[in-house]
Amino acid sequence: MIKNYLIIALRNFLRNKNYTLINVLGLSIGLTSCIVIFLMITYDLSFDKFQAHYNSLYRIVQDAESASGIQSEAATPYPLAQAFRNDFPEIPLVTQMHYQDEVLVRVGDDKQIVENILFADSLFFEVFSFKVISGNPKAELGQPGKVFLTESLAKKLLKQEGVTTIKIGNKVQLDVAGIVADPPATSHIQFTMVVSMPSLTEDFLGGLPLDEWGMTASGFTYIVLPSTIDPASLTPRFAAFVKKYMAGEDQSIKQTYSLQALQDIHFSKKYTKNPGTFSNAEYTDLVVLGILGLFILAIACINFINLATALAIKKSKEIGIRKTLGAKRGQLTLYFLGETFLITLCAVLISLCATEWLLPWINRFLTKSLELNILSNPMLVLFLLGLMVTATLFSGFYPAVILSGFNPAAVLKNKISAQGSSGATVRKVLVVFQFMIAQVLIIGTLIVADQMEYFNSKPLGFNKEAIITIPIPEITAQNKLALRARLEANPNIQYLSYSLGAPTSNNNFNTGFYLTEKGTGERYDVGLKPVDIHYRDTYGLKLVAGRWFTEAEEKRADFSLPEGEAEFKYIVNEAAVRTLGFHDPKDIIGKFITTGVRRTSAEVIGVVEDFHVTSLHDKIKPVLLMSMPEFYFTAGMKVAPEHFSETIKFIEKNWNEVFPDYFFEYEFLDQELAALYRQDERTFTLFKIFAGISIFIGCLGLYGLISFMANQKLKEVGIRKVMGASVTSIMMLFSKEFIKLIVIAFVMAAPLAWYAMHRWLENFAYRIDIRWTAFLIAVGATLAIALLTVSYRSLRAAVTNPAETLRTE
Repeated sequence: MIKNYLIIALRNFLRNKNYTLINVLGLSIGLTSCIVIFLMITYDLSFDKFQAHYNSLYRIVQDAESASGIQSEAATPYPLAQAFRNDFPEIPLVTQMHYQDEVLVRVGDDKQIVENILFADSLFFEVFSFKVISGNPKAELGQPGKVFLTESLAKKLLKQEGVTTIKIGNKVQLDVAGIVADPPATSHIQFTMVVSMPSLTEDFLGGLPLDEWGMTASGFTYIVLPSTIDPASLTPRFAAFVKKYMAGEDQSIKQTYSLQALQDIHFSKKYTKNPGTFSNAEYTDLVVLGILGLFILAIACINFINLATALAIKKSKEIGIRKTLGAKRGQLTLYFLGETFLITLCAVLISLCATEWLLPWINRFLTKSLELNILSNPMLVLFLLGLMVTATLFSGFYPAVILSGFNPAAVLKNKISAQGSSGATVRKVLVVFQFMIAQVLIIGTLIVADQMEYFNSKPLGFNKEAIITIPIPEITAQNKLALRARLEANPNIQYLSYSLGAPTSNNNFNTGFYLTEKGTGERYDVGLKPVDIHYRDTYGLKLVAGRWFTEAEEKRADFSLPEGEAEFKYIVNEAAVRTLGFHDPKDIIGKFITTGVRRTSAEVIGVVEDFHVTSLHDKIKPVLLMSMPEFYFTAGMKVAPEHFSETIKFIEKNWNEVFPDYFFEYEFLDQELAALYRQDERTFTLFKIFAGISIFIGCLGLYGLISFMANQKLKEVGIRKVMGASVTSIMMLFSKEFIKLIVIAFVMAAPLAWYAMHRWLENFAYRIDIRWTAFLIAVGATLAIALLTVSYRSLRAAVTNPAETLRTE
């Protein structure tokens, strides 16, 4: 019997090739979307689960409360780890690491830039389960001058046999003590080499102190809690710990430490200063993705249902004969479910091939490492099986029940019609659901597009056009003067400035500031940027009160000068003026401010217009500019765009002469700014993709429903044509019903889309107002696409010869 069912099912598929193709195509697209979304969700949920101490590993984090509010950081002071070992001896596994973005690595005469560098102590590989291929990290990482390379980096650096030493920068010589496996992509800690912690010196960090509790920089501390210790029991002990070790620090800041579970790190955006290429996810994002996947699958299944019911009349005689010969309703239901299962199976196989083909592009786009390893991923196998069963039952059950319930006498007399008003209502509801989801996604896409356009057009408070930034490795006074003298000789280089970083960059010191006359009782958070006298002209900052630094002031702004000779000045932004309680920028000129940078008290000489230091997700915060030549690690240049190529070659040539041991690298400032919104661009692209998929599958479903209606109304159309109806009036007969359905879908979609996008826009401190035109465009586009689909099928019905449809009457 099963063999007979298979043969007949295949004949039906071949007989109705167009319908079969549409069914398979729609389900394949829907299932491909579901598989990709499943891989995205499970990828994020699997973060750090390879760690042997996954359930007992914690990161020590800190919260600092000041007049500005609470600032939460993952980075902790360098003395913390040893102090914790001393005060909590019952917790033996405590490790600390320091993260470095990139360093110049030399092996003999070869040199290259290497990213993601860790300095770690001897317990690092005891706490974390990264695979050690050779060497003894516990012994070697406790000694200075030792390094473990990942397999991939070792292949690049140790090309010549017998090479056992490397050099990072011009400062640290390291012996290669062993090789470790590359960290999994699902690790929140990524590294290419692990350097022994004793190799980390203040000189390597540009003079940043390693023994001060008030300096966090990029140190991270992790512990493994024994099963006998409750994490909550450590909270009250941290208060005494802070009091003991931070008694000499700024008492206007209420400092607290707490534990963050390893399993929460990937899903938390609370803590700043995370290591390197660290990326967050949010559970709500995964839930939204999951719901979106279900909706797309539902749209695909609805498409199948509409097409199956459209074929009902063609199958009616087969059903009537089977029932006359004794077929039971259950047998017919099973038969139709079997047909659905075959189509679903084909769709699953196609979707697996499509997913495998698309994964390289998806991974580049999402910067993830998704893999379709069916044999080694039991969760994926269970998901695929569940997907097949769900799609089969959801797509096939309703048509199977309807078709198997035909009255054989009515069927054989050609007296079946639409399966009652309830059946027509169900199909219309399904179409409304399809286009409701499609319109929500279209509205969302238009609003995201408006926000992205706002990002690109909103003034940032500084100039970003035709500016390049170049990292500078070692900026001695001689280097700085030599490079400036060479580059200023080129008229295509309009301005050149040395600083810690561009206006919108992560290159600033987060510290505290307060009016010296008021003391530390009103201490606020501030971002401090070391800049030179040319910074204002290079980046186009606008001075609203006071003046800029002079050359003489910059020369005296040097902590290495004897006491009494060094002198500093501050320039603040308008946000800092408001934070300190002044209404007019002129009122702060001449006031003295104290910052956390070596407790420096200095006069405010100028106020600049507010400019964005971070992305538009965040409000403009207080910023303080001061001259600090020892921290000029970036050169910013405004160049003539019409001569850009030749100017870059000129800069590179002179760079290589001043810094012969370092690579020349540069970035466009506008591209650096665009990188701040990379995740938002991905969101925009995902909206466009899923909106397109929903519309496409929805139109397939619409085609199915119009096919059903056309088959049901063939005689009515024939009579109307005999009575003189035009082709246009017959097309309108079909179209007006769907216009009504799409308008109903829009009425349901509009409030849903408004609520969802309003919540999304709350992530931005600077955002657009939702425009009503986005809703009009969405409903207009949906109507246009749907009417094109309806018109194509209704035109075929309208031009059918009435003699063919009325010959049995």
